[in-house]
Amino acid sequence: MRLPDVYGYGSLFAFSGIDGENSHDRDLVAVTMPGLLTLRFDGTVPVTLRLPLEGRSVRCVLPDAIAGTGFLVAFAEKETVIGEADVPPSLCAAGDEAEMRTGGGTVVTPDGAFALVSAGGRFALARGETPESAKAKAQAALSQDPHARLREILRWYESLPACPDPAYERLYYKCAGISRVNVYSPQNGIPCRFTTPDRLPHRHMWLWDSMFHAMAIVRYDPALAKDAVRAVLACQRADGFIPHMMKSRTDVSGITQPPVVAWALLEIWKRTRDRDFLRKCAPKAAAFLRWFLQNRDRNGDGLPEWDMNFDSVRCRCDESGMDNSPRFDVTEYVDAIDAASFLIHDCGCLAAVFAVLGEEGETAFFRDVASRTAALVNDLLWDETVGAYTDRTFSGRLTGVLTPASFLPLFAGFCPPDRAQKLVALLRDPEKFATPFPVPSVSADDPAYGSDMWRGGVWLNYNYFIIRGLRENGYAEDADTLRRRTLAAADRWYRETGAVFEFYDPEDRTAPWFLPRKGPQPSPPDCRVKLHAITDYNWSASFLMLMLLGD
Repeated sequence: MRLPDVYGYGSLFAFSGIDGENSHDRDLVAVTMPGLLTLRFDGTVPVTLRLPLEGRSVRCVLPDAIAGTGFLVAFAEKETVIGEADVPPSLCAAGDEAEMRTGGGTVVTPDGAFALVSAGGRFALARGETPESAKAKAQAALSQDPHARLREILRWYESLPACPDPAYERLYYKCAGISRVNVYSPQNGIPCRFTTPDRLPHRHMWLWDSMFHAMAIVRYDPALAKDAVRAVLACQRADGFIPHMMKSRTDVSGITQPPVVAWALLEIWKRTRDRDFLRKCAPKAAAFLRWFLQNRDRNGDGLPEWDMNFDSVRCRCDESGMDNSPRFDVTEYVDAIDAASFLIHDCGCLAAVFAVLGEEGETAFFRDVASRTAALVNDLLWDETVGAYTDRTFSGRLTGVLTPASFLPLFAGFCPPDRAQKLVALLRDPEKFATPFPVPSVSADDPAYGSDMWRGGVWLNYNYFIIRGLRENGYAEDADTLRRRTLAAADRWYRETGAVFEFYDPEDRTAPWFLPRKGPQPSPPDCRVKLHAITDYNWSASFLMLMLLGD
């Protein structure tokens, strides 16, 4: 088992809800900073733990344990870090580097007190309400064996399905660690464990992110995968609406996200054959799809659209997930090809779920919705001038903007063969979508093309959708090529940076930290100064795991 061993800026370091209680509201999460070993714990005032270890060899860089020649540091519980080193650790608060506490000391911030104690080559860092309580907690933790804690963590990795391709073993376990660290224990009215896109900066629970996480997690922990879905459904309103973001069971957003709940249910069923889980969750998934049908068709033409914020410059359609896509550089609502495709796909998945449950009426209803909507898409959203599906404004104009959403009819299973051939031609065209790191989030010949998020940046969820769509339409070789290129590029950036990113450069030249994210980035990268492409991003890790496992 080759564990991830690349140390660099941006990796998450925190205590996982898989191992016990952690905290959403009072999270103690660090980011690895330049210089082995530097851990900056985020907060109102960040606190930094440092060990002068430059030049040492590194054995593993896990999200809750980092080890190498002469050192080991690991989370013992949600607010306590333990370690061993042949050099003295030091502690400081932001702006207080001149007052570095070497070997031991206390730092007080608005988020609590941090105490560092060390003796006999071991050390412990703890946070408490007061300096006295923090020091007492750290002193007590000093007796814990960090090697025993590391062995406990490694047993979890050993329990995972083996990586089929040894060349990607480090990337695989890196992705598994990202999946592990981004789990919360039950809290804030959410009755079970739940997942987050990233413990920094998002922290909260997101609708479609959680479904994607569950589809990877079910490969190694079916119970946790079910929890990830149940947690989201626990925040559903009585009318069926599911918010796109949830801080707690009641503190939620007012918009939704693409319907993929039934897809997650079906994937979990395939792996577990848990009919009781389906029986409890299917009615909630059905209520959400009915809400979507009733509330996302403003013009009543049978095609759904997204909620849009026309006043925003940099995030006009958060609900679609494609926040700043040039698809939405319009002044009116659009019948959206992705809204329709996700609806069709999820209705098909839910029909399959209800068929398992023997619910003939619901099976027929959702099959009919999928069929009727697919016919409308093929009739109204195909643009022969560009050879692809695009959005259609409420005034009846096809926008002609080509993005990965244009390929979703392949994934959703309703694309006629002649149109599939034209879509594949676009994917093969280096002037369109066959960029050095495919698939860009807008065609390379579009005036908006660049690397800023959804204005060119490569997103691994869409690559996965397209891979599945290609396979299901008889283009297995193209699917395998896209899978290989995606894995190779993501692995190269992991080897160079130690991170898995939210999105990537379609030209495959620029480290994702430096890509614009709703605006240009400063140098050096620092998420507290300006949010860059998020590191250790959970759905990127989830889809890479699925690709590596042959899904």
